[in-house]
Amino acid sequence: MTEWWHSKQWRLIQTNLREIDMLDIDAGQVVSDLQDFKANVLMINAAGIIASYPTELPFHFQSPFLEGDSLHDILDACHAAGIRVMARTDFSKVRRPIYEQHPDWAYRTVSGGIIDYNGDIHVCINGPYQQHYALLIMEELLETHDFDGIFFNMGGYQTRDYSGNYYGICHCRHCQARFAEMTGLALPAKEDVADPVYRAYMGFRRQTLAEHHGKVYWALAERWPDLAIANHTDFRRGFIRQESNTAIERPLPHWQYSGSDNTKWAVGSFPEMVSSNTTVDFIDFPYRHVAVSPHQQALRLAQGLANGGAIDYYLIGRLDNHEDRSGFAPVKDIFHYHAAHEDVYVGMRPKADVMLLKAGTNQNEYQGWFRFLVEQHILFDVVRADAALDVPWDGYTTIVVPGVDTMPAALAERLDRFVEGGGTLMVTGQSSFKDEDLNPRERPALQALGIEEVMWIRPDMRSSYFKFDDKAGFSRFEDTDLVYMDGFYVYARYAEGAERRLQLVPPHNFGPPERCYYDLVVDHPAFVVNPYGQGRVVYVPWLPGTLFHRQGYPNTAWFCADLLEGFAGVEPVGGTLSPQVEVTLLEKEEGRVRLLNLVNASGHFGNSFFEPVPMMEMEVIIAHVREPVSVVGLRSGQALDYSWEDEALTVRVPRLDLFEAIEILSG
Repeated sequence: MTEWWHSKQWRLIQTNLREIDMLDIDAGQVVSDLQDFKANVLMINAAGIIASYPTELPFHFQSPFLEGDSLHDILDACHAAGIRVMARTDFSKVRRPIYEQHPDWAYRTVSGGIIDYNGDIHVCINGPYQQHYALLIMEELLETHDFDGIFFNMGGYQTRDYSGNYYGICHCRHCQARFAEMTGLALPAKEDVADPVYRAYMGFRRQTLAEHHGKVYWALAERWPDLAIANHTDFRRGFIRQESNTAIERPLPHWQYSGSDNTKWAVGSFPEMVSSNTTVDFIDFPYRHVAVSPHQQALRLAQGLANGGAIDYYLIGRLDNHEDRSGFAPVKDIFHYHAAHEDVYVGMRPKADVMLLKAGTNQNEYQGWFRFLVEQHILFDVVRADAALDVPWDGYTTIVVPGVDTMPAALAERLDRFVEGGGTLMVTGQSSFKDEDLNPRERPALQALGIEEVMWIRPDMRSSYFKFDDKAGFSRFEDTDLVYMDGFYVYARYAEGAERRLQLVPPHNFGPPERCYYDLVVDHPAFVVNPYGQGRVVYVPWLPGTLFHRQGYPNTAWFCADLLEGFAGVEPVGGTLSPQVEVTLLEKEEGRVRLLNLVNASGHFGNSFFEPVPMMEMEVIIAHVREPVSVVGLRSGQALDYSWEDEALTVRVPRLDLFEAIEILSG
């Protein structure tokens, strides 16, 4: 039997209710507002820090504002209207009166202090509250209320408060005892990757989180098998809930591909789960009542749809009393579009032959390569490194490994086998130079790199370049003779047979102008092409993605585009599309039904998001496509002009506003 979350194309709205919203909440109004958006899933506050229902548990703080319609009323009204309801819970904190009765539940700083934020006390994942009492709260909630799913907010090891203040590793007696039992060590005083004790703590944290996830998952799944459980990816069931959000102190630039990125890795890594990436309405925690740009919200939703995800919108308060409704119109527009065409999206999966590997480190390098692939119109999936061993790689011809420093031996071995079997790896930086606990290796775990010895990792290469010895394979550098670089460089000795390209101009004088020239060029390459088995590795011993993410110059983009096309053999989507247009391809029924998605990101300018500039009279060319019987733009509602020759489909798009989804039906 198909689980309900797979049989339903959901459009989720989370109304993150404040205590006072329960004073006069009206179940009929809730349903009416959701129907106005054509939303069919609601996420609503239920339990944890505050119980939004009458609780009989002495360790569950009941809201004093339960004067409007009850959760029962809201659930009944939603279910009668065909709307599923998710319970939002948060077990990361307890109210001060609960803490006073149970002080040993609290998170503790290294000096024994607690985190008290507006009367909410942080609790530790290894303490009795999260390990035992939170499960009793979930049991009461689900025994008394007919929820369809459950979401857990702010789980895990929390070390910061809502103002961003950092308090360090928890040193409560439960953490101390459990860490000593598992490792024989005392907890580290601070987070320092150079400290082997902290590296052991990272492994401890991973193991205890996995154990807790398993405890919670099985406690719920065995009693309530029809419950959609959020973010328990170890079990590949339920849904993955993420946020596209902003923060006042977050370094710029805004990540303009947030909706695509979050959806891609969820869909690519956990295809059995629903990807529900939400567009967060507000600017940041201190400014929850003012919305970000409506065009930013629309872009996030369009990116989620284009990459095979559900659509999801999250605001503080209720829809009927929200004080900044500027995002409502664009969100409604996309929700209404999806409702009209949801049958088309059922069963759609991404189609790509390039995988981009995503890890927890080197996010700038990853985001730089994400941009290279999007802006060169290369179809690609994203797979998280910790999930890569559990998904098939059959459809991929190329895998990009963007500075994945920490890599388990098993993943390195599979990547080597991928190359031996005829695949291509594009690898940068110090990928696989450390194990999963950040312990350095004597040699990289990836044998296919062809590195026989790492001689030196020079940390500062400012004012260095690579000079072309020849330009074979570089179609974009007719008028440019240098590739600039910054950051670190890996000096290495490579296997015999590895092709070394370009020559290093080491750091040299850049001032005064009279001395601004170089007189030394050395035989260290910008990249190496190493044959391995039936495949090859293109290895770049520095981080071009990081440089491009920070600076965005075409010199770096051209270099990486030529590496992808000229040396990795990657074939982009053809035509006349602007780099500001993201292209994705979804398919079902063995390719008889395809959805070619174009998302116009031209509204992103500086640190603002505006209405995208309409793009006119474009062509898109996709190779290896069956002859179609119809090509229709779902967004415009128009049949599109096309031609098909030698298994290549050319579609002419007269106008592109925010997005178009082109349905291609083949016989």
